[in-house]
Amino acid sequence: MRYHPLGVIGEGNLGLVERVFDERVGRIVARKTLREVKRDDAAAHRSFTNEAKIMGLLDHGSIIPIFDSFETGDGRPAYTMREVAGRSLARVLAMQLRSGRVTPLSLDRTLAIVSQVGEALAHAHERGVLHLDLKPQNIIVLEHDEVVLVDWGTAVVYAPEAPGSRLAELPELTRRACFDSHDDSVIVGTPRYMSPEQTERPRSELRPGSDVFSLGILFYQMLTGVLPFEAESLEELLFHIRETEPPPPDQVDGGIHAHLSSIVMRMLRKFEGSRYARFEEVLSDLRAFRSTAAEFPLRRFEAGARIFDEGDEGDSAYVIVTGEIEVTTGQGAQRRVLGRHVEGEAFGELALLRDMPRSASAIALTPASVRVIGRDALASEVGRLSPWVAAILRDVAERFVDRSERLVELLRE
Repeated sequence: MRYHPLGVIGEGNLGLVERVFDERVGRIVARKTLREVKRDDAAAHRSFTNEAKIMGLLDHGSIIPIFDSFETGDGRPAYTMREVAGRSLARVLAMQLRSGRVTPLSLDRTLAIVSQVGEALAHAHERGVLHLDLKPQNIIVLEHDEVVLVDWGTAVVYAPEAPGSRLAELPELTRRACFDSHDDSVIVGTPRYMSPEQTERPRSELRPGSDVFSLGILFYQMLTGVLPFEAESLEELLFHIRETEPPPPDQVDGGIHAHLSSIVMRMLRKFEGSRYARFEEVLSDLRAFRSTAAEFPLRRFEAGARIFDEGDEGDSAYVIVTGEIEVTTGQGAQRRVLGRHVEGEAFGELALLRDMPRSASAIALTPASVRVIGRDALASEVGRLSPWVAAILRDVAERFVDRSERLVELLRE
C-alpha cells in the first residue's frame, strides 16, 4: 500500500480529505477521495475529476499543487496534494452562516487577503480557467495571512487557447475529452456570491468578469460585515443580484475610504462590460490605494502605553488600524475623558491644524496599531484636490478647531 492514513482533516459535500504518508516519495500529503455515498453519482464524479484536472493546469502559490490522481481499490476517484494547515476565511471572520454577517478584519488584513485571492484568480484566468465558486469557505488562511484558494469542482476552462493555457499545445479532441465533461445545463455556484450572468447562463458562456463580481461581493462583506445582496428567498436574492444596486460600502460604514468603496462598486457593476475586465486592473487600483496608505507609517502600542501627553509638541494625527484609544484632558481629580476611539477613527487631529502644544493626552486601552499622518502628508493629500474643495475643507477645519478648543476649555472649568 502506497498511502498510509494518518487521520481525517475534513469532509465536504463531495470528498473526504485525509493526511496520508506517501511511502513512495517519503512525505506526508493530503489525499481527497470521493465520499462513499457519492460513489454512484455521475455528476459528483464529473465535478470531482474536473477539480483534479483543473488544479493540474494551475501553478500559483495561492493554489494547492496536485501530485497524483488515481482510483481507489473500490473504484472511487482520488487525488493527492500538498497538505496545508489553516482555517477557512469563514471561521476567521466568525461568519454567521444564516445571515452571512461577519466580523470585519482590519483594513490591512482585508486588503492583503483580497489581493492574494485576486492574484490567484488572475493566474487562473491567464491559464483560461474560471473558479465560479468564490466564498469565505473556499479560502484558507494560513500563518501570516497567506491564503489558499480551494474547491475548483465547479471551475471551467473558458479559453483553452488563452496565451497562458497549457491546453493550447494539445490536439482539440484531447482537450474536449479531458475538459468538456461538465453539465452545461446546470447553473452552479453559491447564490449569495454569484454574478448576475452566472445566475442565468451556462458555465461555457461565462467570462472572467463573473469571478470579478464574486470577489467584489466578498470584498464588500469583509469591509462592511454584511452582504451587498440579502433576501428571504432564493428568487428574491437572484432578483437583487441582477437588478438592485447595493449601497456603497462607505455609506454602510463611514470609516471606509471613498476611493476603496469605488473600487468595490466597480467590481459589482451589473453590466459585465463596465466592470473591471481583468483582475490585473483590480490589483493595480488596490496597489495604488495601498501605496497611498503606506505613506503613513504604522506604529504599534501595548495596552496602557501613552501615545502622547497633554502639553507635548505635536504635528501629526493618528488613524486607528486596530485596538481602542482613550483621549483625556487634565490630571488627577481634574481628569476628564474626551472620548474613546476604535478602528477606523482618528484622534490627535488638532495638531495638524494648529502649531501649538497638544490639548489632550492619548493612551492605548488595548494593544493597538495606528497610522501616523503628519502635516506634510496632509498637505500633499490636500494638494491633490480641486482648489475649491480644498478651500471648503480648510474652512470646515478652522471651525472644527475653534469648537474643539472651546470644548476643552469648558471641560477644564
